[in-house]
Amino acid sequence: MSAAIVEPLATIPAAQLVATTAPVQWIVQDLLLEGGAAILGGAPKTGKSFLALDLCVALASATVGAGHFRALLPRPVVLLCAEDPAPVLASRLEALARSRSRPLRDLPIEVIVEPAVRLPDSLGRLAATLARSRPGLLLLDPLIRLHRADENSASEMAVVLDGLRDLARAQSTAILVVHHARKAAAGNSPGAGLRGSSDLAAFGDSNLILRRLADGSDLELRIEHRAAASPEPLYLRLCVEAAGSVARFQAWQKTTEDKDPTAARLLDLLAASAQPLSTAALRGKLGLRNQTVSASLHALLENGRLERRGRDGWALKSSAAAPSSHQPNNSATGHANA
Repeated sequence: MSAAIVEPLATIPAAQLVATTAPVQWIVQDLLLEGGAAILGGAPKTGKSFLALDLCVALASATVGAGHFRALLPRPVVLLCAEDPAPVLASRLEALARSRSRPLRDLPIEVIVEPAVRLPDSLGRLAATLARSRPGLLLLDPLIRLHRADENSASEMAVVLDGLRDLARAQSTAILVVHHARKAAAGNSPGAGLRGSSDLAAFGDSNLILRRLADGSDLELRIEHRAAASPEPLYLRLCVEAAGSVARFQAWQKTTEDKDPTAARLLDLLAASAQPLSTAALRGKLGLRNQTVSASLHALLENGRLERRGRDGWALKSSAAAPSSHQPNNSATGHANA
């Protein structure tokens, strides 16, 4: 009795793979990949839905999203917002378009209005929708309203997530899924903060976690990419003006003194001194260890905030003598909770 013939798995030379595969392409620079899967997570009422819409309007208008990330070319966008009432969704889209001086009617944004879309059953209809509209981005907000799987079950969530990933790859459409984050973030990875199975973190080519800071008005956006280095956290503020008719995000990154209280105290001491101060003098005034003071001084030096004046010690760099705040200053600001 002859042994059964086992068919080997298909392979191709690595050089052929390189020659026939297009390089990774951003549709929103350093944030969203063409044909990529992304998750935007956050606790309830942190503004993640508003931020997701801002990214959609940025892509449709080839402008900057989240106050920082530029959409490289205008691309159509399809939205499936299963939680926001239609009047809320309409007003937010209008306000975000108006902040870019663009009429919403001129932007290639389509909204799925059918109720009770459920995954994975609706994957076929979603694929047909994307084939018709050929969008650069599909927004699904929030994930919990679009399936009936157990989020803590890897096997059940894999059916939903694998279907979405395959859809993104096949249609060359980025898919941005809005999802809830755990109340307490797990570990240093943004993806680890997502609620439910670890398959959710593995799903994202880009994982974005939005967190409201202690003062309540500012947000922290942490990002990790599968195929690129993770950037420094970005800090956002949603500015709503003219009775809600205009909305935009402002963004900044923390300075050395924001991250390091010792650095802030060093800058205050040097700003108040008419003469340069030595490391020993600064250490004596602060009452801190030499290692702590030296580390903060060298961080400020690298960031161009200080200069060394030979044996005289340390002084503010002339261009940093009157530093302006990194945070946006806008008298007409507000924030949304969705």
